[in-house]
Amino acid sequence: MTINELHLKLQNAYSVKNLNSISLTLIDLYKNQQYGILQKIADIISDFIQIEIAEDGKGFSKFMMLYHPDRADYHSNEMKKLVDSNDFDKLLEYSHILKLERIEEIAKSLDSYEDIDYSPVYEWDIYADDFRIVHDRVSEKKMKTSKKRKGYNFYDAVKIRAYGHTKMEYPSYYLEDTDEIELSGSDINDLDGAQFCIHAVTIDLSDNQITDIEPLLDLMLLEELNLSDNQIGIIDGLDNLTNLKSVNLSNNQIKDISPLFELERLEYVSLEGNKVSMEHIDRLIGMGVAVDY
Repeated sequence: MTINELHLKLQNAYSVKNLNSISLTLIDLYKNQQYGILQKIADIISDFIQIEIAEDGKGFSKFMMLYHPDRADYHSNEMKKLVDSNDFDKLLEYSHILKLERIEEIAKSLDSYEDIDYSPVYEWDIYADDFRIVHDRVSEKKMKTSKKRKGYNFYDAVKIRAYGHTKMEYPSYYLEDTDEIELSGSDINDLDGAQFCIHAVTIDLSDNQITDIEPLLDLMLLEELNLSDNQIGIIDGLDNLTNLKSVNLSNNQIKDISPLFELERLEYVSLEGNKVSMEHIDRLIGMGVAVDY
């Protein structure tokens, strides 16, 4: 097979229609928690690319980076560059998609996939070369925000950081694969959506308008949390984050830091700019915690 023949075959495979079919199949498998089937699909293309799907579905976003229909133009441009440089071997690396011609058959092996509609039923959310992907697994409704109110919710802040606007829709389950969140100075006043970041280890939400931290309180893997320069008064429930090692709470409205006393792995706390009693600060220090106050 010549490089031009391979290129033509791959161009057809990376059409928006075909990518749409593959992506919707994969998404439906993910939504129905068929992670074992997703791993089998990953095994099919393992000669070309390695994807590991964990028992909780982590790793799924790598599929979307390969087969999202809004990546069609990107793939087309990259393949054209390889043809122009006569790089047959690199072009051949795109051939993993050819192994998924039977992906509908794999999906149809499950009763719940007999009537999958492969037509584009919603606006796709990714079109950039370098992107972050972040769908409400429960409702799948669009997150709407009022243009009249000041500030943004967590979802809109992520969209703005990734795209520069809020018009694109994000499936929220992609947030589950995110280890690190950096949204400082994003004008956030509502953390709705942050609860999906279940694998986050580091989160920076400094310099925003946050008052309620409840959506963070089930992120059990969190080790570093920066909430400085917000409007937080109550940190009840923070003791639920048992892996927390470092927390920056400076320049808020916090008086009671007793939830921190339950965090056995805590190593560092910043409390500058809060009205915390010396009794509480001394107790933290007595626990071996480094405290800035």
